[in-house]
This record gives sequence, C-alpha cells and structure tokens, in this order.
Amino acid sequence: MSVFTKLFNKLGYDSLSTQFSGGPEPQGQRWERTCAMFGGVQYKWCVTVVVAQDGLWLQAKPPLQGDQAPIFLPWREIQQAQPATLYWQKAVRLVCGRTEMANLTLWQSIWRIAEPYWRAARASA
Repeated sequence: MSVFTKLFNKLGYDSLSTQFSGGPEPQGQRWERTCAMFGGVQYKWCVTVVVAQDGLWLQAKPPLQGDQAPIFLPWREIQQAQPATLYWQKAVRLVCGRTEMANLTLWQSIWRIAEPYWRAARASA
C-alpha cells in the first residue's frame, strides 16, 4: 500500500474500519467493483458492498494496494441518510459513527435495497 493511500485512508476508510471492524463476508445482496466515498475520500470501482440483514458490509480493494480491512456497519449506527451525489449519480450520504470522517456515501441504487433494513432497525430501537 502506498504512503499516499495510507495517508488518505486515515481520513475516512480507517475511521470507519476502526469503529466498525468487519469479519467474514455475510450473506446478502452483493455489489462488486462499485464506488463509494469514505469520509471525503472517493474509491472508484474497487469496493464490495453487501446488504445483510444486520447491516452493511464493505471492503475496498484498490488496485495495486491490497485489500483494506472489511467494515461492518450495523443499521442502528446509521443516524441519518442524506441526498448526495457520487460520480455524477444520485447517492446517499450516511451519517454514522462518532466522527465526521466516519460518514459513508453510496449510490442510491444500493441504498434502495438497504433502506428497508435501516428503517426496520430504527423502528425497533
């Protein structure tokens, strides 16, 4: 992994992976080689996302840099979902965790599948 990547990972991806360390990939609807933004850092075509019953599982695999630590974000940890744009497409910015850098932006097409799980978790809390 390059020094450049390590530096920028501290701004977003590492913040989420430290707060919400993931384990093995869960069962659920899966997207490979999608885009996401962790904090303010964009990852283009190198993120795997799984929408599972208990939360979102994500793992970035930037080219020539190795696999990043997986992230598992429980639905209850997502406080807000705000409209956003990611690579000129409609997206959703998820406000989660304890810091601004722990936010996550995903394409709206993924969030449409995830949102009912999130709403159900919020209703049962």
